[in-house]
Amino acid sequence: MQAKQNSPSERFKRKVLMRWRWLAERGMSLELAAVEVGVEAADLRRWLRGGESQAPLFVPVQVEAESTSPRQITVVLARGVRVEGMTVADIAELLRRLS
Repeated sequence: MQAKQNSPSERFKRKVLMRWRWLAERGMSLELAAVEVGVEAADLRRWLRGGESQAPLFVPVQVEAESTSPRQITVVLARGVRVEGMTVADIAELLRRLS
């Protein structure tokens, strides 16, 4: 019985196509590029024709607003003592007093 082969993820295809474009700009043939990235040349051709992986791997984002309230941190000490709701300044003071 033959094991079912998983098809590559869209993310993998995008990464391969990005690498192919980079190699093609430097004059590498599709066949050599396929060998370099570890895929079959036929798959690389199909992915290029399909155009399903034209979306960029990274997209810009903009943070609209950040929280201005102090961060609340939970500290769990070695013997299981749990202290919740501490700020970074509180933790620094705790460490100073414990040392």
